[in-house]
Amino acid sequence: MRRSHIKAVFLKELRETLRDRRSMIVMFGIPLVLYPLIFLGVAGLGMSRQKQISEHVDLVAVINPSAAPELFHRLEISKHMRLYTPSGDAREALADRRIDGVLILPDSAQQDALASRPVTMTVLVDRSRTEAAVIERRLNALLDDYERWILEQRVNGEIDAQLDAHGVPRENATEPSTQSSIKRIFSPIDRDVQDIASGRQRFGKLLSMLLPNILLLTGMLGAFFPAINATTTERENGTLETLLVSPVSRTELLLAKGSLVLITSLATAGLNLVSMSLVLWRTFSVMDTPALHDLQIPPLALLLTFVAVVPSLIFFSALVLSVGLFARNFREANSYATPVMLIPLISVAVSIAEPQVTAGLLVTPVVSTTLIIREVLTGHAQAGAFILSFISSCCYAGLMVSAASRLFTNEQLVNPAWEPFSIGGLRRGLTRMRPRLPAIDEAIALFAVTVLLLFYISPEFKKHGLLAAVYGNQLLLFVAPTALFALAGRWRIRETFSLNRVAPLTLVAAAMLGIGLTPIATALSRLQSHFWPADPAQSEALAELFVLALRYHPVLTISSVAILAGVCEELLYRGAILCAVRKSAKPLTAAVIAAALFAIAHLNLHGLPIRFALGTILGLLLLRTGSIYPAMIAHGCYDAAQLFMIWQYLKADHWRTKSDPTESLAILQKTDALLIPAGVLLVVGAVLIILRSRRADAPLVNSNASALQVAVAK
Repeated sequence: MRRSHIKAVFLKELRETLRDRRSMIVMFGIPLVLYPLIFLGVAGLGMSRQKQISEHVDLVAVINPSAAPELFHRLEISKHMRLYTPSGDAREALADRRIDGVLILPDSAQQDALASRPVTMTVLVDRSRTEAAVIERRLNALLDDYERWILEQRVNGEIDAQLDAHGVPRENATEPSTQSSIKRIFSPIDRDVQDIASGRQRFGKLLSMLLPNILLLTGMLGAFFPAINATTTERENGTLETLLVSPVSRTELLLAKGSLVLITSLATAGLNLVSMSLVLWRTFSVMDTPALHDLQIPPLALLLTFVAVVPSLIFFSALVLSVGLFARNFREANSYATPVMLIPLISVAVSIAEPQVTAGLLVTPVVSTTLIIREVLTGHAQAGAFILSFISSCCYAGLMVSAASRLFTNEQLVNPAWEPFSIGGLRRGLTRMRPRLPAIDEAIALFAVTVLLLFYISPEFKKHGLLAAVYGNQLLLFVAPTALFALAGRWRIRETFSLNRVAPLTLVAAAMLGIGLTPIATALSRLQSHFWPADPAQSEALAELFVLALRYHPVLTISSVAILAGVCEELLYRGAILCAVRKSAKPLTAAVIAAALFAIAHLNLHGLPIRFALGTILGLLLLRTGSIYPAMIAHGCYDAAQLFMIWQYLKADHWRTKSDPTESLAILQKTDALLIPAGVLLVVGAVLIILRSRRADAPLVNSNASALQVAVAK
């Protein structure tokens, strides 16, 4: 055995391994980057959920509260529970998640308890909900405290006095009958904890712990091998070149291959859905446990579960197609399978953490699918949440399909040495890329990144006050991603963001428009609240945030919000997004789409109509003037006027403090009736000036600008 030969072969293999940058990325990138990100995300989600549960104030309905005045008083002063009186049946309110628990007291409960007579208090909870265990524990702690008070009242000093009160002779204190009387004095209050969850909800709770991960994982497995055979194997065997030179276009080839991959993925997931449901149902139904005998799940819930997972499976199908396209051989494709297969495991982390459904989580990939499946299976799904989750998942699926299409149509696809994700290849691609306008998929990707950043990072800014939230959100979460996308995509800055000069009178009219819209929008918001009340907790938190900032830093708050929101948000929505959408849609349609995204990004369902209307007006203003500057001025003046009105009302009402958020909220929605006609006059005057004004120079957005202006003007 010659060590020199072994060393030579070893160094040769080591050199080839180090030269294979793709394998090095998989080897070192996964343990150093992907695993920490996944575990940090899971830990952060779990800690956030625990903190949310610990800080949440449970709404408890008490039936017959006059039967136990002391218990009712203890519930009123509790820090973690609040008394709530439902308008209808308490059981229905608990099932609809309007309240968190129900406490039923029998007649003369406290009087009977003090007299050592048997008393049974009933606790109703819904164990299909994640927080049911916490609510039950808090109610039991409340009853434990109340029980100690009852025992103290029974004893009331000396045991002999209690024996006399119950007619027990002192000389007979050691007799068995006397001992039973003493035990009755110290007997606890009986409790009957009832679970109102139906068999469907209990079975759905069990399924929701397993089914999302099984559907996503098996769906990806069903898509992976057909995708590799349709891309990597053909590329390795040399048959992909033959297909590319055939009369069939590349888009048609991609759709054909992608359809096959998607069908196999859907079929695999559907079969596993039916099989897993039947196996679990049969297993639990034969168990010798009465609570498990009535387990059932309606076929409609299973159908909705399958519908909810379809966009994610489209996303995974496009993802594995992309993996197969840039993998040079089957061995390399298998090495890429490891990080790709980790993506469905996110659903396991979500199932363990059991976070509460929020708008931010409903727009997060994979997480939204897991949450909506849980809500569907437990019978708590709402149409709005389902639609939001489905649309966001479709958005991510469309982005991944677009990425696969860009990869498939690249001329370097058949080049064995092509490395699309290498640093050198990326640098060369950027230098060769010609300046252009943003594509529609780039705009959607930018919007998705911004929304996710707002959900995960913005709450940290809000902890430090309104000013920190404004500066952090606008500069880091709006401007920074937009600038990075513009730099990476080599967008034409002036045309993309409509940085064209306009007449000074047009800017004055834009300021009039923003100021005039303020009282009108506030009045419409108050009118909307009569028919569609806002979430009290969210409204109070918002009121507290603004009131504190305006109380201590009024000028800085008004100027910062007006300038930063007017500039940063308009660069994103009326700049990059509107420009990209205008390439594929009519001007009015593009303005409406950009306005819808502008309203959705605020993650506030109650404020969506007003923000959508404002966004549409700002979009039309840009289309009419050909410049983003009037939209910035109108947006900034709208925010400034709104905050100035609030500041004036706060001064007049002697500065409501944060300890009175309800009154502060009323001030935020306050508008003098005289301001509404003044606002209408300002809006009408601004519109007349804008329609008669002309631009200082022509916009360079596209060749259809003049036709676009004519269409808007008409």
